[in-house]
Parts: sequence; structure tokens; C-alpha cells
Amino acid sequence: MNAGRAVRVPGPEVLTALLSAALVASAALLLRPALGGQSAVPVPVTLRWWQLVPVFALAEVLVVHLELGRHTHSFTLSEVPLVLGLLFADPGELLVARVLGGALTLIVDRRQSVEKVGFNLSLFAADGCLALAVFHALGGRGVTGALEWVAATAGVLAASALGLGAVTTVIHWHGGRTDHRSVLALTGATVMCNSSLAAVAAVLLVHERWALLPMLVVLATVAVANRGYVQLTKRYAGLDLVHQFTRRTSGPVGVTGTAGTAAVVLDEARSLLRADLAAIALCPADPGDAWQHESLPPRRRLALPESVLARVVGERATVRIPRGTRDRTSRALLEWLAVRDLLVAPMVTNGRVIGTIMVADRLGETSTFDPDDARLFTALAVQAGIAVEHGRVLTQLHLQVRAREHEALHDALTGLPNRVLFTRALRTVLEQAGGGDTRFAVLLMDLDQFKEVNDTLGHHNGDLLLQEVTRRLRAAAGPEDLVARLGGDEFAVLMPRIMDERDALELAARIHTEMDQPIRLGSLLLEIGASIGVALRPDHGDDVSRLMQRADVAMYAAKCAGQPVAVYDDQADWNSPRRLQLAGELRGALSDRAFHVRYQPIVRTDDGRIVAAEALARWLHPTFGELSPDDFIPLAERAGMIGPLTEYVLDQALADCRAWLDTGCDLRVAVNLSVRVLRDVEWPAKVAALLETHGLEAERLVFEITESGIMSDPENMIRILDQIAASGVAFSIDDFGTGYSSLAYLQQLPISEIKIDKSFVRPLPVDPGAAGIVRSVVDLARNLKLGLVAEGVEDEMVLRGLAEVSCPSLQGFHLCRPKTADELAAWLAERGGTAPEVRALGRPS
Repeated sequence: MNAGRAVRVPGPEVLTALLSAALVASAALLLRPALGGQSAVPVPVTLRWWQLVPVFALAEVLVVHLELGRHTHSFTLSEVPLVLGLLFADPGELLVARVLGGALTLIVDRRQSVEKVGFNLSLFAADGCLALAVFHALGGRGVTGALEWVAATAGVLAASALGLGAVTTVIHWHGGRTDHRSVLALTGATVMCNSSLAAVAAVLLVHERWALLPMLVVLATVAVANRGYVQLTKRYAGLDLVHQFTRRTSGPVGVTGTAGTAAVVLDEARSLLRADLAAIALCPADPGDAWQHESLPPRRRLALPESVLARVVGERATVRIPRGTRDRTSRALLEWLAVRDLLVAPMVTNGRVIGTIMVADRLGETSTFDPDDARLFTALAVQAGIAVEHGRVLTQLHLQVRAREHEALHDALTGLPNRVLFTRALRTVLEQAGGGDTRFAVLLMDLDQFKEVNDTLGHHNGDLLLQEVTRRLRAAAGPEDLVARLGGDEFAVLMPRIMDERDALELAARIHTEMDQPIRLGSLLLEIGASIGVALRPDHGDDVSRLMQRADVAMYAAKCAGQPVAVYDDQADWNSPRRLQLAGELRGALSDRAFHVRYQPIVRTDDGRIVAAEALARWLHPTFGELSPDDFIPLAERAGMIGPLTEYVLDQALADCRAWLDTGCDLRVAVNLSVRVLRDVEWPAKVAALLETHGLEAERLVFEITESGIMSDPENMIRILDQIAASGVAFSIDDFGTGYSSLAYLQQLPISEIKIDKSFVRPLPVDPGAAGIVRSVVDLARNLKLGLVAEGVEDEMVLRGLAEVSCPSLQGFHLCRPKTADELAAWLAERGGTAPEVRALGRPS
């Protein structure tokens, strides 16, 4: 057995046929108790089958329809002849009359299909047998006493319950729904009323037959009056329905577009006309276009043939096709649409037809659209046309407003959100975060060569460049990230959800990778760099202005450092209170000689001898304690104090070097030199004067210059360095490997040494790639006949790794932390001018 095979459920037609067979079987089972309960009591009145057949047929034809909301409840007077038959007819003849009378109505009047006729006749047979069985079981006889009325009413109730259950089941199988409570209540009330009416008729039939005539007159009068009342009520209800339709469809429904307006109109039309289906067909704007169709429900496409549409539009007349029509053309149209009845009316606005509206399948088994419904629908169609046209106008206005809002909040060139929208989005994210610990990031990016492109190639190419940058930014950003152009060549990205700083740095790395690829403008292939600043919430701020300002600070820090990405650091924020305080105190601290110099030795790898010491400035601040160069050197450069500060450090370093020599310590001293100092035309003379003052040869002094500083203006740097090197002062390139220098410039510079950056040295024991880089730099220095110093030797593993790659000289905390001049002299004397840690390694093979 295949457990995965789906079980095929029979269709509703098959289930209905099975139910009909079950009803026939039930009738057969009940036939004996239904017929065996005949009484020997003489019957005062006898009704024959041929007398009951027309009465049953007439009772089935006289259907009363009670419409409640979208549902129609129908009931007949069939209980009246059934009660009379129970009292005065032979059981067998009653069953025959029940079935024949119903068949006559179903076939001749209602024209039902074979399947429906079969089901209803089987139901008539079953409920007739059930009514007889219950009547006889309760002691009913052919008399007009109270017991007989109770027995007859019970029989009729049982028969009605059977019929209600069977019909409800069939409706459910065919996908319909019924309100069980209301149907059950109405059925019970109908049975009681009809049974009571039949009881009165039975008494009159036995005792006063002449009274039946005035009773029929009263019933006929009531029926006519009720019919008139219903018609009048329907007309007033129609006016109320038109008013409701006008009120409900005259609002601003057009903001959802033409389709949204049509959906509202269709829903109201379907509800007010108590129809199951509704559709709108809008005329094409151009003769060559197709009609635009909207249906409710959406899954059911109700599209009239174009010939019918053209006829309705041309004649401007409402078309009504009721259920059971005998017109061949109308029946063909109903079959085309697969509906039972329909109403179609033109929607006329400002003297022109803009489309048609249609409702179909009137709710209820026997109810259909009548002429009053057609007149009502014609009035609704006029209002529907006004609503749809109103919706079109509102839609156009809404689109214009949205277009203007888009222009106000987006950059015209790139289509990206502008500064206003970006700020608004950032404020929204902050409000949603509230006081919680939700983390997100703001990235600001600035292009490095945009001004040169604009000046050289023109603004047209600059615009093309910005559009390509936009494409790459969108490709790098995630689906939730907001990319914006703030102005000029400045872009921003809002990351509304991050786990930590690494998420923001990963996006920044992707952006940098995209921007690092050459950009083609016409026949030119350009390399446009970018600087990216990152600010995080809540680490760096919790409001819009602070996050934007700190992302901007980080971006300029990255640009100044020659790095692609920088995360906000308050140490690099020139606008922080601490920075402003230090900048204001810098000049006074220099005058008060608050700056001191520490020295870190440089050791040769082959014999462990200490050959030089790098001078490292320190600021002994009364509030912040000892400050490193990273805290005040950028401030000195910005304040124009870097020259006096460097001269102060150089003077102190040369004085200490002289003191070392006087005590037998043969060391060179290395001093860091800013590019801004080199541009001072008087600097070479100042250096010579200080060397002479302290009685030192120029060979005792080494100036360390960062690689990025040299590459900022290599042509001028070569000229200035040549001038100073002519006196014998040596030069060393600091942080080698981070400034993208070329071998061509490296050969032209008057340098004697390079210092490989610690970012390559520290991961040496665990990163084969770092080891390869260090080995390559060692080979490069050897081939260029340059000295080489590895910075960042902070543990034994790094020391051994450098020894293995034959790095000539070392410097780092593992060997010696920075010391004062006196502390270094004592340390050298204690160790005999060597570093035992290095000497113990022996000369590398």
C-alpha cells in the first residue's frame, strides 16, 4: 500500500447522488410503519390523491422569500396539504400525491435539472414516510382532536428537519454557506404556523366547510397586501441603497489607484444587489488598447464579449437577463459567463461612457434580478462612474504629489535619498531604538580624486563617475541598508541592524573593494580611491547630529592617515573637549618644558648589540598624565607647533646622545620627522646648528619619516631629503609597507634604512602570509643594500620568527620598553651594551 498516495474525494455531484439513494433507502425502510399505522376509525372527510396533487403543487409554487442581508430564506405552504393528508388521506395516496405534486412543480414551473429533480423527489418520498411514521407512532387518527394536531405537527417537524439537514448538506458540498441558527429558527416557526393553519382548515372542513371561502379570501387579501407592501418597501429600500452607495463610494478611495477604486465600487454593488459576483470593464484610453477588467472576487474573471460591451456602451442601456430566461441569445451569454443571471449597465460620466458595471448570480435558490433591480442598478452605475472617474483624478494628483516628494527627498543625478531623507531615516531608527541597546552604524564615504576628475575631464564625466559610484555602493550594501548621497562626492550608508563593529567594517571593506576597482570613463581607465568613516550607536552617540558628526570625523581621520576605513576614535576627534583643551595648552607646555623624551633601543640580530635608540616624545600633563605622540603630534601639526616641538625633541635627543658618548655608550639616535617640518626651508640649517652645538657628527643622527608622508609629495621630498642627507644625516623610512611606495622612488630616496611596520611583524608566528611579507622585505632591503629594522617585537615567538627570516635589526617591548636617557644608560651598562635575549639565539643560519 502506498501511504503517500492522495485519497481522491468524490465530487459534489457524486455525493448528492449517493445522498439521494440514501433517502430512497430511508423511505423504503419507513414505508411499512408509514402504511401499517392505518386506523379503523371512520374518517369524516376523505381526501383522494388526485385532489391533493394540485394542492401540493400549488403550495410549492407559492414561495415566500425573506431576504436578510446578503442571504435569502425561502419557505412554502407545503406543510398545509401534508397535515391535511395525514388527517384525511390514505397513507399510500398521500405519498403518491406528495411525490407527484412536487414533481409537477419542479419540472413544469422551476425547470430543474434531472439531478435536482431526482434529489428533491427522493427527499419528498423520505420526508413523507417519516411524517406518516411519526404521526402514527404518536397515535394520530383521522379526526380533528388536539392529539391529532400534536401528532401531525410532530410529523411535519420531523419531515422538515430531515429536509433541512439534507439541503444544508448539499449546499455545503457545493461550496455554499448557511446560517444554521437563523434557518432552523425560521423553519420551526414556519412549520408551527403552517400546521396551525392546516388544523384550522381541517376543523372548518369537517364542521363548517363554507367558512373555508372567507378564510381563503383573507389569505388572498393578506398575500396581495403583503406583495404590495414588499414592492413599496423595496422601492424605498432602493432609494436608501442608492444613498448608501453614493456615500460609501464618494470618499477618497482613489488613493489606491483605479483598481482600488473599482474594488470598493464592486464590493458595494455586490452587497447592495445581493449578488455573488461583480465586475467592471473600463473603456480603453486609445482605440487600439484593450478593455481593462476588474472582477470581484479577483479569482473569477468576468469579461463580457466585446460585441456585448460595444452594444451596452453604444445604446447606453441597462441589460437584465433573469434566471430561467428563454431567450436564446441571453441564455448563450449566461453560459459564456457561467452565471445564472446578470445585470449590466453603462457607467456614464460627463456625458461619456467610461465603462460598464455588472453583477451576476443573485443570492438565493429562486431569487433573481427583477425590473426594479434593473432601475436601481442603473442609478448605481451612474454613481459608480463618478466614483471611478473621481478615483482616476485623485490617483493622478497623488502621483504628482509623490513625484514632487520624491524630487524633494532624492538626488536628481543618482536617484539616491538625499541628506534630508537620510537624516529623517536615521531619526526614525533612533526613535524605534528608544533607550534600548539596539546597535546600528552610520558610514560616510568621500571620494579621493573627484575634484581632479571634474577639473580635468569636465562635469559631465564627473556625473558619470558619481553614477558608477552609486551603482557600486548599491551592489555592496545589503537589502536593509540605506544608501544616500549627501552632496558633492560625499555618500552615506545607514545600517539599521548590526551585531557589532565587525558587521560595519565588513560592509566598509566591501565598499572599499568596489571603489578600489578602476572606473572606465570613455577611453580612460581611472583609479578613484575613497575614505570611509564609521560611527556606531550607542558607542559613539545616540542622536542624529552626533552620529553624523562623528562619522565625518572618522572619515577625515581615514583620509589623513591614508587608510581606506576608520572607526570613530575620540582621540582623533579634533572637536572633542579633551582635544580642544590639549590644543590650548600645547604652546604653554612647550614653553614650560613639559615634554620629555623616552628612548627605545634598536638591537642587531646577529650579535645582540644595541646600536641605536629611537627618541619618543612624551607630554607629562597635569590632568591626563603621560601622553603619547598620538595624543599631541596631530594637534601640533594642526596648530603650527610641530616645528618648535620637533626642534625641542631633537635638541634633547642630541644632548642625551652626547652624554651617552661621554660615558662610553656608542649609540646613534633616531628622531621622528614630520613632512611639514621638512618643508621648512630653514630646517637643514637648524639641524646643522644643533649638531654643532652638541659636538656630534651628522652620522650620529637618523631621521625617521613615514612612508605615507614621503609618498604624499615624492618629487619634493626627494629634493629636500637630498639636501639634508648631503650633510651626512641618515634617513629611515618608518611604517614601511603601509604607504604604497614604488621601487622607483625607493631607489631615488637618500635612505639608509627601512623599518617594517609592526602590523606585519606581530602576526608572524601564526600567519604564513605575514611571514612571507617579512621575508620579502628582508630580501628587498638586502638587495638594495639598506638596513632593516622590525618594529613590534613583543614576545619570544615573534623574536624567533624574525631571527629565522634573518631580519638584521629588532625593536619592541619584548627587548626593552621606552626609558629615560639615564635609565637607558644604566640598562646598557648592566647588559654590556647588548640584549642577551637576542644574543642567546645565535647568528641565524
